[in-house]
Amino acid sequence: MLKVLLLALLIGVIVWLLRGARGAGKPPVQSPEPPDKAAVMVVCAHCGVHLPRAEALSGPGGVFCCEAHRAAGPVSR
Repeated sequence: MLKVLLLALLIGVIVWLLRGARGAGKPPVQSPEPPDKAAVMVVCAHCGVHLPRAEALSGPGGVFCCEAHRAAGPVSR
């Protein structure tokens, strides 16, 4: 009985070591790098929504979030 237990323990250790060695070649998981700069945010002159400057449309009276708001123009608040 003791021989069977020791044999099972030995097989378990060998399997554990082989599984660990197989995963050792994998590169560590890296999180995506954060952007270097935060996006500059602007406010639509018509509805007040905040959006990145790169997505804003310039027009008379400020910047706008869409073509319809640029055509409607700014709203005084």
